[in-house]
Amino acid sequence: MKSGAKHEPALLYVMAWLVLVLLTGVSLWTAFLGLGMYAPVVEFGIAATQAAIIFILFMRLKGPPSLKWLFAGSGFLWLLFLYGLSTTDYATRQGWPS
Repeated sequence: MKSGAKHEPALLYVMAWLVLVLLTGVSLWTAFLGLGMYAPVVEFGIAATQAAIIFILFMRLKGPPSLKWLFAGSGFLWLLFLYGLSTTDYATRQGWPS
C-alpha cells in the first residue's frame, strides 16, 4: 500500500456503525407501531437511508464523480426496478393471502 494513501478517521466509521444500529432499532420499533398502509413507506425510507450510508462511506463513493458512481447508480436503478415490480405485484392482488 502506498505510504501517502488517504484514510478516513476511525471515528467516522464508528459513528456510521452507530447510526446504522440506531436505524435498525427504529425499523424494528416502527414494525410494532401499527402504521397501516404507511408502514412500507417508512420502512423503505429507513432502508434507503441505511443504504445511502453504506454506499457513501463503505463503498467510498464520497468525492468526485467517476466510474464507480455509474455502477452504484445502475445498481440503485435496478433496485428501484425490483421495488416497482414488487409493488405492481402487491397492488394487483385481489385479496389478502390467508
